[in-house]
Amino acid sequence: MKIKNFVFVLFIFFSNLFSQSQIQYLIQQGQDQAYNMELTSAEKTFNKVLELRPNSPLGYYHIAQIHFWIYLGSRDPGEYQVFLKFADIARECAEKVIDKNPKDYQTKYIAGNLASFRAMAQATNNSSVDAFWSSKKAVSYYEETLELNPKFYNAYLGLGLFDYAMSFVPDFLKWAVNLTGLSSDKQRGFNYIKTAFKKGTEKTEAAFHLSKIYTDYLAEYDSAFSLLQSLTSRYPSNTLFIYQYAVSLIKDKQLDRANDLLNRVIKLNNKKLPQITALSYFRKGEIYFKKNQFKSAIRNYKKFLDTSRELDFIGFAALNTALCYKQIDQEEEFKQYLQQAKSGNQDIFEDSYAKQKSEKYLSNGITPTELKLIRLKNDLDAGIYRIVYDSLKTNVEKIDSREDKAIAYVLLSEASLNLKKYSEAIYFADQVEQIKVNSEKYTEVMALLLKAEAKYFSGKRENVSDILEDAEDNNDFEFKDYIQSRIEWLKRRLGK
Repeated sequence: MKIKNFVFVLFIFFSNLFSQSQIQYLIQQGQDQAYNMELTSAEKTFNKVLELRPNSPLGYYHIAQIHFWIYLGSRDPGEYQVFLKFADIARECAEKVIDKNPKDYQTKYIAGNLASFRAMAQATNNSSVDAFWSSKKAVSYYEETLELNPKFYNAYLGLGLFDYAMSFVPDFLKWAVNLTGLSSDKQRGFNYIKTAFKKGTEKTEAAFHLSKIYTDYLAEYDSAFSLLQSLTSRYPSNTLFIYQYAVSLIKDKQLDRANDLLNRVIKLNNKKLPQITALSYFRKGEIYFKKNQFKSAIRNYKKFLDTSRELDFIGFAALNTALCYKQIDQEEEFKQYLQQAKSGNQDIFEDSYAKQKSEKYLSNGITPTELKLIRLKNDLDAGIYRIVYDSLKTNVEKIDSREDKAIAYVLLSEASLNLKKYSEAIYFADQVEQIKVNSEKYTEVMALLLKAEAKYFSGKRENVSDILEDAEDNNDFEFKDYIQSRIEWLKRRLGK
């Protein structure tokens, strides 16, 4: 009898071991399918997990994640409801597991991720206050996870994302952040995400978010490229990874390479994530705009405006479309798209900037000098520095408007910097300080940044930190995030 009992226990043990191994295999397979945007296949795989473990949150959790991604990439209200359905079931299963075993840190981590997905989905669905409370719940779960197991590094990814994201909450919602007790610290968020990437097991998501921070916050494009090249090689059908790679290349002024990647996204044309395809047309419009190929820019911007399912960048795309029409002397279309530029998501800089500029141009028109400066700024963004330098060096003093002159000196200083004419870059930056502008106040901060960069590259670094600190203290105008990313880049070099 004892031998029979022993054999029975042994059989149960090995059956559970086999089942657990099979579940781990299925989860890995499903994750690889999901990351490669084979979303239908991934859901079928996770349904097998449900069959094997119907009372576990795992299957429901991963299916909820798939529909969360589809919702973000489609803005389909139906997908939002499907996500909520599976997220609710997963949450209920997780709570039952935690009730039985309060020290189950892995299930607490899953509960944290579910709350995190819900927060992001609610924010996208314009339920901002609900999103903050879900964020608070997610952070609490992540903190509890690390209290139970300080070496479960995946939880640092969630904490880092909230630390970073809360830094960008609009002023009119700061009260909600204070009410929920959430904190924000970009540097700490970056460190947490880096820790998750280096020591955690969910490296794919950590790598993607780390690449975005390298691009948007630190202007370290080479570091972003390294991560994104690896991701796009491993998951060649992931249009989000390819799109983000293209965005990083645009910011690094590698426009042709970026355009090739965007063409890949459009060719793949993931039907479940149409917003990524739409955004690819927006970025192609941006590329052609920077190349001063205005007809091609118009065609791509209009494709974006026709297909986008969200307000983000609508105003900015319309503004640039208007400017393209003005550059090719089509006045009626110029005014038509200026009106459309007032729309868009006013919570993001690009669209609020577009509204401000469109109102100015509708009231005062746009001068030939302003149009020329737009073309020269495009040349600068395309890496064609000699044209900017040659065009402005002999003509900048002839510009009457103080604001236009300040912009011209900033462009001239940056062109000089990139041509390694560091003394001239410093001189032209100093000229901006002599001009008292009523608008385009960002030029004063940009001049300080360019002066600091020129001194750094020329080897005259004795007061670079002071200039940089002055720039950071006054960086509260247009292009704030872009300027701050360059400030952070130089600060990190000075600290080495």
